Amino acid sequence: MSASISEFYNGKTVLVFGSTTFPGKVLLEKLLRSCPNLENIYCPIRPTTKSQIHQLSPMDTFAEIYTTKLFDRVRRNNPKFQEKIIPFDINLLISSPTITEAERDLDENKQLPQGVSWRKLQETIDVCFYIANNSVDFEEQNLKDMIHTNVMDLKIILTFLKTCTQLKSIVYLSSIYANIDCPYIDECIYPCLIDPQKLVDALDWMDKDMVALATPKLIGPKPNAFTFSHWLAETILAEEQKHLPSISIVRVSIIGAAWKEPYPGWVEKSDGPSELFVAAGRGYLRSMKSDSNDILDIVPVDIPVNLLIAASWEKYHEENRERLTIYHCTSSGLNPFHWQEMSNYFTEYSKRIPYEHAFRRPNLSMTSHSLIHDSYVFFSHLIPAHLADIGLRLIGRKAHVVNIYKNLHRILLGLESFTHRGEIQCSYDSLNSLRQLVSETNNSTEFYFDIRALHWPTYIESYLIGTKRYVLNEDINSLNGAHKHLNNLRNIRWTFNTIVLVLLWRIFISKRPTARNLWYFIMNFFVAKFVRFFKIFSAGNT
Repeated sequence: MSASISEFYNGKTVLVFGSTTFPGKVLLEKLLRSCPNLENIYCPIRPTTKSQIHQLSPMDTFAEIYTTKLFDRVRRNNPKFQEKIIPFDINLLISSPTITEAERDLDENKQLPQGVSWRKLQETIDVCFYIANNSVDFEEQNLKDMIHTNVMDLKIILTFLKTCTQLKSIVYLSSIYANIDCPYIDECIYPCLIDPQKLVDALDWMDKDMVALATPKLIGPKPNAFTFSHWLAETILAEEQKHLPSISIVRVSIIGAAWKEPYPGWVEKSDGPSELFVAAGRGYLRSMKSDSNDILDIVPVDIPVNLLIAASWEKYHEENRERLTIYHCTSSGLNPFHWQEMSNYFTEYSKRIPYEHAFRRPNLSMTSHSLIHDSYVFFSHLIPAHLADIGLRLIGRKAHVVNIYKNLHRILLGLESFTHRGEIQCSYDSLNSLRQLVSETNNSTEFYFDIRALHWPTYIESYLIGTKRYVLNEDINSLNGAHKHLNNLRNIRWTFNTIVLVLLWRIFISKRPTARNLWYFIMNFFVAKFVRFFKIFSAGNT
């Protein structure tokens, strides 16, 4: 294996499913920047509905993506980089598998001015990355929809990939949580005995409520529908591997902001953890239910992206291509980071680099006791939210704080399956072998995926800065206003707490003679001390 990873991609044509997801965009940027001599990157996507009467075409969707800061480094080296990216409607691959090739080519050439056709893709694709079902939908995890999009669509795509004559490597991004019910996750496929097609047929006649009731029974020990769909998808890959080129599966845990590339702290709003960072940084999130020994198994997005690229490079040259290789991309077994540590670092850095328009001063507490957590939620979340909305209504503004907390609690509920855990016990044999191979034949700093070198305090600080800069679009060099706002919030809190304590004390001493006498004694003592000090001070001046 003489060619380096960058040289390997020279002249290669790549197919990327899921190119508009968070890791998908970072993958495109990394390929364009570190492998500038690749031929083309084909990106099948679904048209985006912008409004009820307007739908964005794949070209329009990528026209917006090209303008983001993500591609600034690529743009400086190659202003025409977008010519290498060819987006098209994914329905051309999955919606009509029964039509003739002549009809398919005619239909495709009408819709795609680049001249892309089913036959052209069959004859030119060298490498395929499949990361389409990586995002967790916290709005609604409907089992039927997830199986349709994450499993059945994959089966149709695999049918197409079987016909690609030049294809030598398929890399699939899965989730380590698909097998989290196993005490130890080995580098193998844990087959599912359920036929996906039969499951879809059984769910088709059910309405939304019936699917919701049946989901816990169907998914069994799996945490949610998202992980269940990944489990089914891995089973399909194992069943079809004999009829496909070499396959690699990368099982990743929670994907977070970038560690180094494209920029430290690069993140998008749709990323789940970033929403928690925004909520905690602006003082909305005050309490999370978690044991101090629970581990935050988060992996910077550039780690799995580099692993995907390196895995494809290895499998392309591997002699035994029929072997399905699995890589585990997690942090808890290699560089564990506890939730309590995250809370401490976050509280420290968020006050040093505050977000604008904070609701309260950042102060995130972690507790494993349900009663304590529920008390925090009631007194620190619900009461301030309702008081704030009452105040907004009194000044004629729209109340929205309660809705913010409803959305926040929904996100926390969706993340419970991934966050309330200790170390994920899994094997890293394939990962270690690939790391050794890359270090021997490549510049190890170019396609790095060794999370053991990650310094968590620095990463959390970069995550905060990235969220402030890329998600909230706030100026990192202008912090005076945010600091002043936090100081005002601190003064308001102290004043409010003092008033409440005085009122409670006054109510208490009015009912208890002993407390009243103690109050008068304390007041007389301090008044006497003050008068004595004043007399001594006046005599000294004279």
